[in-house]
Amino acid sequence: MERKRRRVVRRADVDYDRTADKAPSQQRKSPAFDGEREVLLDDEEPGLTGRAFYEEQRPPHHGD
Repeated sequence: MERKRRRVVRRADVDYDRTADKAPSQQRKSPAFDGEREVLLDDEEPGLTGRAFYEEQRPPHHGD
């Protein structure tokens, strides 16, 4: 027969100020706002793809 485990909950008697947990721009918006962010990169040539990408990313201790 399995014994039931007792769960202990420790309640803090302090009231934390959570206003600093959010960025000021996000406080004005809806709390449910979860928009996507667009990252703009510099206008450079397209990066390496396929095998060339993996060859470029290979650590130096792996040799040739």
